[in-house]
Amino acid sequence: MIDLDAVFEKECEEYLLYLYELAARKYADHPDPDTLIQDCMMALIVKRNRGETVEYPKGFLAAVMKNKYNEYLRQKYKNEILLFGYDGFSELENGDCENEENERLDAEYALVRREIGRLIGIYREVTVLHYVHGYSVERIARDLGVSSGTVKSRLSNARGQIKEGLKKMEKYASISYAPKRLTLGIWGNDSMIGEPFSLLQSPIEANILILAYEKPISARAIADTMGMPGAYLEPLIEKLIKGELLGRTDGGLLYTRCFLQRYEDSFGNIKAQEMLADQYAEQVWRIVWKHIEPLTAREAFTQMSEKQKATMLLFVLNKALAETVFKCKPVAQNEPQNPPVRPNGGRWLATGTIFEHGQVENIKYDSSGPVQVAYSKNDDGTYDCKMFDLQSLFGDAHWAYGTFKYKCSLRSILRFYASFLPCDVKTDNRYLTELIPEFEKLCILKRDEDGEVRLDVPALTFEEAATYWKPVFKNIKDELLELLCNDIANLWVKNANRVPKHVDEREYFLHAGALGAYPRAQMLAIVEKGLLPYAVNVGKTPIIYMEYRKK
Repeated sequence: MIDLDAVFEKECEEYLLYLYELAARKYADHPDPDTLIQDCMMALIVKRNRGETVEYPKGFLAAVMKNKYNEYLRQKYKNEILLFGYDGFSELENGDCENEENERLDAEYALVRREIGRLIGIYREVTVLHYVHGYSVERIARDLGVSSGTVKSRLSNARGQIKEGLKKMEKYASISYAPKRLTLGIWGNDSMIGEPFSLLQSPIEANILILAYEKPISARAIADTMGMPGAYLEPLIEKLIKGELLGRTDGGLLYTRCFLQRYEDSFGNIKAQEMLADQYAEQVWRIVWKHIEPLTAREAFTQMSEKQKATMLLFVLNKALAETVFKCKPVAQNEPQNPPVRPNGGRWLATGTIFEHGQVENIKYDSSGPVQVAYSKNDDGTYDCKMFDLQSLFGDAHWAYGTFKYKCSLRSILRFYASFLPCDVKTDNRYLTELIPEFEKLCILKRDEDGEVRLDVPALTFEEAATYWKPVFKNIKDELLELLCNDIANLWVKNANRVPKHVDEREYFLHAGALGAYPRAQMLAIVEKGLLPYAVNVGKTPIIYMEYRKK
């Protein structure tokens, strides 16, 4: 006859060895591992004495140890944060019990850690010190230089926020897994360290601005929505505040200071602008050509290739139309005449364009610039060369530079282009010569019959531009203003934006984007009607214009 007690005693030796190994491997921080192991064995013995069968004893013991350890943690954390309990042993008597219980508890711990991470700094700091590191209230008060009452108040507030977060169990907003993209444009000049553009180093900063745009919001709410720990967000928030893209109310709420607009709203009523462009194409061109035609006989112009001549006329058209549109804009009360002064030498107002997750630029009138870049090695304030670089449907320009093998500044690009002109400017980046094939693809550089690389964009000396082209340009602008102002002003007024009161110089943006398509639409209508005397290959005629001081 088999002695069951002897068999069980022998099995117990095996179970004890298993429990000691498990405790050493997973629960080494328990202050009394012997008691922990004895409690586990006692649970098994109690079930045996009741006549209950435990089909998987090791799985059962592992689950009991896990729960006993959790009881220790709950005691350590004073039952304030770990808001879950142990439901008994009966549900654990199957082969999957250990994994299921571990997964459940791991998920609960993850939620607690998430909620701690969402706390703002003053609450998160005392919570971690007290509940994780075990510091007393008195020690925390001494280390932080605050009163014990303040520490207790912060701990109580933190517990309330954690419990509320666990109770709601809300899902993260879509912005946490499908962040939006934000691109900046400015009126004015960026700072010496590239602000405001340099402030957006990742989608995180961009989405902070988006969340704080419609109305002031707490840092906690931003953390909740983005599904990120406040500890990682706070330095980014402070950077945005210092750089003046973000502000903070007296009550600690955050608000976005720059104007934000959805990509699809930043072009206004495209159909109405296209109709206007079609209506005025011939009249606009007659005005432009009347003033430009005499200049086409000058040597500086006749020496240009047909593509350069077409580009020169497109540049004049874009500049004249853009300034006409701006002059016809309704002037709101208190609208700024100049951009405000910013930190680090900047002077700008920023506009952000919001793209939904995965959304790409697909409106043909999308453009950027013209970006103006100048270079000088003189001390008298004069320039050696200057570039106007416009990204548009007519050809890729500065947007394409970021796709190159080597990254370089627009000033280096300018000096590289100028090195092909008869001026005393040399390239400052030898790697740019390796990118000549890329510039050829963009139709900015080309090879002549002898295989020599040439600059294939229009360039005039400063003297030629100032003496002949600038006076003519003013006459063109004045006549276009008289022709177009009423109709353009009507389009401006019909497109009114809702701009939150906390946006810097909000009046400036009340009609922003109303004519975002018109200058390019008008240029395209003129080209498509065959009014330009020089061939334009749309998409391969980047509008880049240069001025330089002749050697």
